[in-house]
Amino acid sequence: MATAYTWHPGTGVDRPRWVRSVPLLPDEIISSWLVRAALAQGCDPMVLTGEIWPKWRLWTRDADRFLDDAPLNKLVAPAGISLSCFRAATLKNVAERFSKGPLPEKAVWPWILALGARNTKRRSGLQYCPACLRDDGIPYYRLQWRFSWHVGCEHHHCLLLDRCPHCGAPFEPHRLHAEDGHVAVCATCSGNLRGVGAITPCSDDAMAFQNAGDEAIRHGRSQFMAQLTETDAWFVGASFLSALLRRANRSDAEALHSFLESMGIAAPALPLNPGTGVELLGTAERHLLLDALWKLMRTDLAEVSMHLQKSGITRQGFVSKGERMPDLFAEVFAQLPDNARGPRKLAVREPGQPRPRHEVMRMWRRLQRRLEMLQR
Repeated sequence: MATAYTWHPGTGVDRPRWVRSVPLLPDEIISSWLVRAALAQGCDPMVLTGEIWPKWRLWTRDADRFLDDAPLNKLVAPAGISLSCFRAATLKNVAERFSKGPLPEKAVWPWILALGARNTKRRSGLQYCPACLRDDGIPYYRLQWRFSWHVGCEHHHCLLLDRCPHCGAPFEPHRLHAEDGHVAVCATCSGNLRGVGAITPCSDDAMAFQNAGDEAIRHGRSQFMAQLTETDAWFVGASFLSALLRRANRSDAEALHSFLESMGIAAPALPLNPGTGVELLGTAERHLLLDALWKLMRTDLAEVSMHLQKSGITRQGFVSKGERMPDLFAEVFAQLPDNARGPRKLAVREPGQPRPRHEVMRMWRRLQRRLEMLQR
């Protein structure tokens, strides 16, 4: 068993009831362990979980988002692994560190990749490093591959993959069969997920953002625009700036675009108003976003304020309608010109008049996501 870990050390087993014991590997996420446990017993993952939780269709939801200990307790005796070790392998253990309120059962969790589930099918949500799977004695999926601020492998400095390199399908290890033997197999085409040719390097700035996010989680604070910032405020600030960057390519965001140019930052070429949060973006899109985001976050807040004022951006252009501005930017916001025009009448589109481009793009992206699920 490997000894290096970042999020949890894994564990061996102690007097398990199952014929074949399956230790929890370092940093392994619980859904990966469940699939490996099933394959080790010679059955499909859905068969094993149906036996453990006969009235609970685990794979129709996010199997890594256990909110209660009751279902986890059902694993302790057969697996010979303690409840605390299983807790450490869930997303709740990390998500609670930057979430102010209780975590919702069904809604998207901030900065945790969303699965986009429809029944037992997945649209996205899991990434992996092919070099890590090749190096593993026993291939398995890591907890950090579900974090949306992770786009690269810290060991191999390559971009993570979120689609099968052979058929382009999302990773769905829960749909594997007993004969597949291990988790480094595509459930759609049976292709070897370790059999990837050239790997794409991850940018230094995206990797720096990733490391800063990890530091905020592990140590309770990290640098944000040259200020030591608590974990929850760090991630709230990063969310606000990522939304700011995504608005820069809109046709009505000239001042915002000018601000980024003066900072030497290229607005990431992302779809206009995709109608999704960072948690639903693909790895390649997030790679572009986090690269630009770190260039902005590593700059002193006073310098950012100066460039904002020079660009002529207003308070309304800095904070989008309905968006919550973090306290970190209160002083910056106060120095921007106010272009409020008072209450305006709701615009009524005449019959036959075309919708705005950003509205059409948002509808198109939503339709694409639905069609992708239906066609699989």
